[in-house]
Amino acid sequence: MGILDLFFRKPSPEKFAQIAMQAARERGHQGPMEFDAPNFRILMSGAEGGAVNLHNFYHDYCQASRAGRRAVVDKYANLFVPTDIPDTFEAVKRNLLPVLRTGAFLQAAQLGPLADAAPNTGFAASDFSLDTVMLLAWDTEHLTRVLDTSQLDKWGVAKEAASAIALDNLRDLAAEQFVQIGANHFASDWNDAYDSSRILLPDLVHRVAGQHPVVMIPTRGRMLLSASHDREDLLTLVTYAQSAIQTEGRRVSTLMYEYVDGKAVRYLPADEEVARKLADLRRMALQEDYAEQKTLLDQRYEKDGTDVFVATYMLVKGEDERIFSVSTWTAGVEALLPETDRIVLGYLDEPGREGRRWNVAWADLAAAAGHLMVPQEGFQLPRWRVTAFPDEALLTALQAKSDALAAE
Repeated sequence: MGILDLFFRKPSPEKFAQIAMQAARERGHQGPMEFDAPNFRILMSGAEGGAVNLHNFYHDYCQASRAGRRAVVDKYANLFVPTDIPDTFEAVKRNLLPVLRTGAFLQAAQLGPLADAAPNTGFAASDFSLDTVMLLAWDTEHLTRVLDTSQLDKWGVAKEAASAIALDNLRDLAAEQFVQIGANHFASDWNDAYDSSRILLPDLVHRVAGQHPVVMIPTRGRMLLSASHDREDLLTLVTYAQSAIQTEGRRVSTLMYEYVDGKAVRYLPADEEVARKLADLRRMALQEDYAEQKTLLDQRYEKDGTDVFVATYMLVKGEDERIFSVSTWTAGVEALLPETDRIVLGYLDEPGREGRRWNVAWADLAAAAGHLMVPQEGFQLPRWRVTAFPDEALLTALQAKSDALAAE
């Protein structure tokens, strides 16, 4: 089967890896390559060694038209070509740009398979919001490389100074390019992968949506504006954001933002339905990010022989059709728990206690038995290590409290 035969349907991940490796050969990579299926990436050996993640490559390939798939392959094939960062800051500063990424982006670098072989000294990251960080990227015609602090140290430039230059470069890229998608709604239309970064330019946003817009940056390639704070307009804004995440991928943030003193800060909608819909969007993002974290931790612990259960972040729909998150805590099992709305505690095959379960609110359990839950350092998404099990009388009281609230 030739590479062109695979252009006319959505290939399996395994067949897509063949496309990617063929593209690498066309770009001149001569060394051995191996498809790492669990992590969906290509491992390369020899002088050009490294790894190329296929998630975004595959997403764009499958989203492209039949006629456009070859262009996608040509674009991403450049990932297989080694590109050295220039030695001097003067040579790169015109190509520095700020990028916004999820905390999961940092998580993958810290916990991923390459972390031990090539430990990262730390990306040149700054906190942007609850779920997003700002990083510095060296942008070239064919690829974008996120920079770490060691690279800035080699150039002898402070992160703050480099960030200021990057922001000026972003401002100079192009004038505002928005399309109106509703009576009070606008969507960015640069399509250069820096649309979300332009939330850092408040004047640009104000010229389009007025002095008090509500902003969302659901994906790298999309910024959404609402010129109104009305309930229906904000509900529509969330719908637009959810659609962008589903169709475009490369999620950035599930939060709403407003500008205070020229800086984008989190906006908390007062309307209950808007807040709930926004919270549900965040829960769906957390489910995805916690699943990736669990995969990375499971792989690491299997490799080094660590015996700990990494609990799953699950979403459940209640009788009132509302979504909530839940995890499980089993007696006698050392585990790492994700932070969820609720937690189900119980016994596993313990004589006389089989089937005994308690379903309680996380906040209540943390308040009453927080001494048994040890927060873990170094995780982008919080986890708590548990060993000892809470007292049954305490759990029964918490269950009664939960049932009483549900009955109201």
